[in-house]
Amino acid sequence: MNVLTLRTASVAIVLAATSLPVFAGGSCHVDSIVGISFGIYDVFASAPNNSGVGSITVSCTGNLQHAVITLSAGHSNSFGSRVMSSGSRSLNYNLYINSSRSTVWGDGTGSSHTVTINAAKSTTVSVFGQIPARQDASVGTYTDNILQTVEF
Repeated sequence: MNVLTLRTASVAIVLAATSLPVFAGGSCHVDSIVGISFGIYDVFASAPNNSGVGSITVSCTGNLQHAVITLSAGHSNSFGSRVMSSGSRSLNYNLYINSSRSTVWGDGTGSSHTVTINAAKSTTVSVFGQIPARQDASVGTYTDNILQTVEF
């Protein structure tokens, strides 16, 4: 029996730093980012592909107490289900705050949530990805670009 598998590429998290007015002074910057790669997606698997895990490390200086990290919806413009694409083909996925993949990481709108970090120290947060099972997808390399914003 042959099993058709789908190779997926990294979901690229594109960096951007957006700041709110800061009266006490200070700044934040992204030290590092580890993109998400889901590896092989098996269209016949009954369980979702939870192999995608990345991270974002942020450092702040000055008198800042906290900073908020948001992620965009990507090409889908929806936090209900993000979409990776390969040409005209698509594959649903999403990004989560927690390893149980129950809290969608977004910009705080709809059912998405943001991550607040302690700005007094360098902080690394994990980004957990999931591709739902049993999607009828063609073989290809699927990608999406996610804009990450740090508000302080």
